[in-house]
Amino acid sequence: MQKLMTTALLLAVSSATFAQNKYYPFGAGKKYGATDTLGNELVKPIHKFREVFPSGKEFALYNFSDEVKDLIINAATGKIQAFEYIVPSEATFNGVSYTIIREKDKCYLRSEEDGKTILLKKDYTDFFSEGKYVIAKHYPDPPPPPPARPAPKPVKVNGKLISPPPLPPPPPPPLPPLGFDGYSVIGANDLTLKPVMTGIFKAYLTLYKNEQENMAERIVIKKRKAGEHADFYAIIFSTDHTHSLYDSSMKLVKKFELKGAQQEQLEKIASDIMKTPLSNFDRSNAAAPMGLPSKNRPEPVIVYPVFEVVKADNGNNQLVLKRSATEVKVIFESPGRISWNPYTHIAGIPDTDTEFNISPETGRIFLPQKYWEAAGIIVK
Repeated sequence: MQKLMTTALLLAVSSATFAQNKYYPFGAGKKYGATDTLGNELVKPIHKFREVFPSGKEFALYNFSDEVKDLIINAATGKIQAFEYIVPSEATFNGVSYTIIREKDKCYLRSEEDGKTILLKKDYTDFFSEGKYVIAKHYPDPPPPPPARPAPKPVKVNGKLISPPPLPPPPPPPLPPLGFDGYSVIGANDLTLKPVMTGIFKAYLTLYKNEQENMAERIVIKKRKAGEHADFYAIIFSTDHTHSLYDSSMKLVKKFELKGAQQEQLEKIASDIMKTPLSNFDRSNAAAPMGLPSKNRPEPVIVYPVFEVVKADNGNNQLVLKRSATEVKVIFESPGRISWNPYTHIAGIPDTDTEFNISPETGRIFLPQKYWEAAGIIVK
């Protein structure tokens, strides 16, 4: 019951945020556009991707190409900002998600909460949230050029000063090694992005203190960028055969050599050095334990209003809004399959590559009417 009430509360909060917005993305024919709540098209569906920012205040339409400008749209005002290239929710600092934006010779992070920007001094490509730090990956800086050679002095020949032949041009600076990247470790709450450690490595391995861990029961968890990891106890940055072990305050503990090292070997060596069991397994990010057996589970309680996909008498599928056990309103029907996400309030028709938001209060669909027929829906 407590879980059901928590779910109902989350849906209520989501609905409250949703009700404040006036503009939403929609999908038609594998492309995405934007519309207002009255069905007026704001942006034609010409973008390949869409993403609603975690704050719910803005959303992005983007392509990862030069053909169509990437857009960020304010969900409350409909204000559109065009950019050359964006990657939504790329970094998280101080608990706020940031979009990375590239424009001509500039690269910066833009807050998805208030639009504030942070200019990037390096060409960052990835940001990974690792507890109290953000590990930013970037193209390695080229090595410094060799020092300038002194110009040759004139020489005296037969009593005359003659200029010597010019020196050949200096060799180009060596390129960064292939397969290596620059890494900067930045405090997760530091908006100045001042690194506490930088270097050129091939990979890193976060280590957590897991006493009495049963390695046979280890659960593999997909690593995410959105701040789901606990503070690590130690971290190893590796090249081909040199490994640098740092503690949780990013102080170098020890460097050691091991060619072709496997993860288990690095975990064992780090555990011996730190004198405590360490592994890459993050307990705080592990899967939840299994619930009660089905026969012992209580009957779920329906919290109205609720949306549901049902089969109509004519064979079509219908999305209905149940305000109570007896009051049911048909929102739309379709001969094709209907998908429904109760958390985002997004309905979809997979057969026609169509998706759109629906008002959780009224059931109004946010899809311009000119796309209804192609979507294969009949709005009631």
